[in-house]
Amino acid sequence: MTSNLNGADILLNKYSVGKIAERIVMNELGVRGYQVTDLNKDGLRANADILASKDGKVWQIQVKGATNKPEGRWWVQYGHCDTEIINGKAKVFNRKKSFYTAQYVILVAVRSPSVYRCFVLPVEEAEKVAQLGLDRGYRELRRDGGIHQPGKMWTVVEKSSRDRINDSRLDEERKILQASENCWDLR
Repeated sequence: MTSNLNGADILLNKYSVGKIAERIVMNELGVRGYQVTDLNKDGLRANADILASKDGKVWQIQVKGATNKPEGRWWVQYGHCDTEIINGKAKVFNRKKSFYTAQYVILVAVRSPSVYRCFVLPVEEAEKVAQLGLDRGYRELRRDGGIHQPGKMWTVVEKSSRDRINDSRLDEERKILQASENCWDLR
């Protein structure tokens, strides 16, 4: 994938990846004929980052970027969880009461502004994969019997021989993500 961003001018790190991921998504949608607006241009919005429209339809989109190293496996992140999310008392996406309510979540794995992968999920599918990740990574006891502390929710996109465990939830999570890659036809 390529974008209009000049990689030499941009430092990719955990602080810049969000804006870079949003710009990547805006470029990808724009190339496909969508009119796109940055909802965060004058401050952060709850639940949605981008507004996209095409053929008389409008979608609010939340973007989640993850800084991927040039070598190694691709991974995406769903955001951070807290005890309410872990305990199933709150959703991962569209959690806050707001006029802004995402219909899509786009997970962007970014190695550079011109090397990235995008996973385009209806919010219900995004919630499903995030819940699978929570079941697998936060809702079970740690190996030492303790509970997991809230933190970043993420997953590696492809299976590898380095995987330590076989887990059907992880397999399902990856299957959904892989099927959503570059699915830019919003409905």
